[in-house]
Amino acid sequence: MCEGGFAKKVLACETPVGGGEISLELGRWRIRVAGLDGALVSGLARRWRPFLAEEGGACTLLLRAVRGASGLWLPHWERMERYRIEGTLEGERPCVRSYHFAMTPEDDPRAWRLALADASDEPAERIVENAVRCAVVRLAASEGGLAIHAAGALREGSAYLLAGPSRSGKTTAVALSRGVAEDLGDDLAVILPEGGRWAAPALPFASFEQAPPKPPGSLFPVAGIFRLFRAEEPRLEDLTPVLATASLVSCAALPHAIPDLADAVLECARRYVATGRFAHLHFRRTPDFWRLLDPRGDG
Repeated sequence: MCEGGFAKKVLACETPVGGGEISLELGRWRIRVAGLDGALVSGLARRWRPFLAEEGGACTLLLRAVRGASGLWLPHWERMERYRIEGTLEGERPCVRSYHFAMTPEDDPRAWRLALADASDEPAERIVENAVRCAVVRLAASEGGLAIHAAGALREGSAYLLAGPSRSGKTTAVALSRGVAEDLGDDLAVILPEGGRWAAPALPFASFEQAPPKPPGSLFPVAGIFRLFRAEEPRLEDLTPVLATASLVSCAALPHAIPDLADAVLECARRYVATGRFAHLHFRRTPDFWRLLDPRGDG
């Protein structure tokens, strides 16, 4: 948790890591990370290449990378997950920290100070990506949307989101879908209200840490969200609205990082479930589950 004065400690960190920057185009958002050294810019460019935006111009959110100070990070003895991001509020100012970064908004809420650890046991570009993931989760919730642990697949112009926790089969489902659907990212997905419907962007976040090709377009209509379960035979399982909402909320990404937006996350899940486009998908290691998701094709 953020202790009293935590935001002040983050904002007191003012030395940029370097003089470079990189920008990402994610649906209707542009996220810029400034203050990076050359190695970080190069590493992130390789990681995110299909999603890179030209330098300059307005951005939705700016992350200003600076060298952090000791005492800002989550203690390593608490490290029971691959990565953990926790957030709290100091007054109305959100504070976020993980094992190797901490962040809080500056006076302009569209600009955040991102303090990075000088030395860590984790690749620096992965640390920055985790901070950007946190920014995406916050942007989604603040715009009436929801970020979930899900793989995205694009078929006939519509997005199918295959949700679930680690080891539920998201990456497997995307691999099985090659030749049937395009990859929209296999680790994090976002739904946003868009003109009376729900839409999803392609995202560069992948479990193998290399962005998939970016399909033409910015937002794609959501055909459905399907929570994955392994099974011997493929089938769809419908749920009551209460159980469906609980199941979808359990797939929410980084809920500990946005405690001030918890009500928005729950309300978004409730509104999405009301569309009737959420179900549990029981699948096996073949692409035949597609005949259940999209009866128009042969799967």
